[in-house]
Amino acid sequence: MNTWTLDPLEEGEPDHDETGFEAYDDAELDDRFGSIEVRDEGNELVLTRTGRSSKLESTEMLRFDRVEKLLRVFPKVNRSGQFEDQFDRIIELQVEAPAWDPHLHSAVSERYDLLHAVGLPAGFAATYEYGLGIKRDYRDFVGGIEKHSSCTILRFTNTGREGLDAEGETFWVSLQRFGRYCDAVERNRGRGRTAVRRVNDAECHNAVADLFELGQVEPRYGKNQVIRALTEEVSTGYVVDAADRVVLVDEVERTAPEVAREAPERFARLRTDIELVSLEVLIEQFEEGLKGPHNNDESYWQSFFGTNRFALQQLFSMPIVVACAQAHVQAADVSGRGARITDFLCANTVTHSAVVVEIKAPATALMAKTSYRGKGTAEVYPPDTSLSGSIAQVQSQMAAVSQDLARRLDRSPELKIDAWNDVRGAVIAGRLFNLTDEQRESFLRYRAGLTTVTVLGYDEVLERLKALLTVLKSPPDLDGDTMAGADKS
Repeated sequence: MNTWTLDPLEEGEPDHDETGFEAYDDAELDDRFGSIEVRDEGNELVLTRTGRSSKLESTEMLRFDRVEKLLRVFPKVNRSGQFEDQFDRIIELQVEAPAWDPHLHSAVSERYDLLHAVGLPAGFAATYEYGLGIKRDYRDFVGGIEKHSSCTILRFTNTGREGLDAEGETFWVSLQRFGRYCDAVERNRGRGRTAVRRVNDAECHNAVADLFELGQVEPRYGKNQVIRALTEEVSTGYVVDAADRVVLVDEVERTAPEVAREAPERFARLRTDIELVSLEVLIEQFEEGLKGPHNNDESYWQSFFGTNRFALQQLFSMPIVVACAQAHVQAADVSGRGARITDFLCANTVTHSAVVVEIKAPATALMAKTSYRGKGTAEVYPPDTSLSGSIAQVQSQMAAVSQDLARRLDRSPELKIDAWNDVRGAVIAGRLFNLTDEQRESFLRYRAGLTTVTVLGYDEVLERLKALLTVLKSPPDLDGDTMAGADKS
């Protein structure tokens, strides 16, 4: 049996529904604060609450239409012994309840001996003494509907129909939508508790730190953005939102030259810190993309590399810059056909030679599933058509750069691309860890034979980014090593 405790902030409303009870169907039901009168009006079962005090008026709490299988709840809240409307305008909550049993309409709590309505949806307040309706933590949902409509009745439905009816009186909303909102509230409540605990843990440490010659610590923020924001709010009393961060970035960009001249060392540290955080976020997003539904979404990764061009620049043994995304390396003919478009047209920043890059999905097969010949460790695998086709596509784009694009670059001198000499290509596709040992050997031999096209798997790209992060976080302290050696001598 679930138990609950009284919440003094909610006129004693329990935190959640009770499940241990004894059912009644008598004409009148009693608990220690009042009684429930049961009567029939046509097709409807009517439940009315009457308090022990003679000063309290009887209040209709619930009706059930046996024909339409519709629960009608009149949302109330008990304030100082008097029932008042729970909402400003909405006076009735309707619930489609085909399985509701009118013979088991009420139950009594074994712990507190208070009657409550049985079978109301999760998120509903069910104890008669405190008023039926929506639990306090979820009432903003109804308030939001009140704010944007003129309805007086809110109907929770299982049919999928949502919106205001033709008369403008009843607003239909799905129980699933309400349930998702309740789940989100509870999830955020848990996150809030986590944030408070992290701040209090830091406060506890700092309160006794000097007794044990320990340093002060900051709260642990973690990676979850919501918990980070809540922790910041609890710790500092404010939170920097997205708009604030944009203003901050704009201000840093505006004052960067001046700061670099006035405090070059601090500016260098700031720039390094920003680069590290940016790279950490980039790696985190990269990993999430590989785990999620984007594994086979080529357009997602084209957009990802377009947004994070820094990632592309780390893939080659040459310094490159992305000159143009979705570049037409070969123009269409008069009928609009024959165009060749590369995902990214890049340029070597030293030689200005062109590099065309094609982005395929991580799920792209690299090698054929069956061997071409051989058995066991002697198996030889040909490239999968997805990979060989991608390479053929890049090679055709490379040819188009010198045959067609070169003649049109005069109209785009800002690109600074040498389209005639040493044109290179690259394909990012698939993941090497999916290959067997024999497939991997065949892949490496095949890749090594491609003299002008670089092929990289997504797992290789990720490892290069991680290796770069490690180097940036722990650069070799050559001066320190030299001084240490001098001291020893």
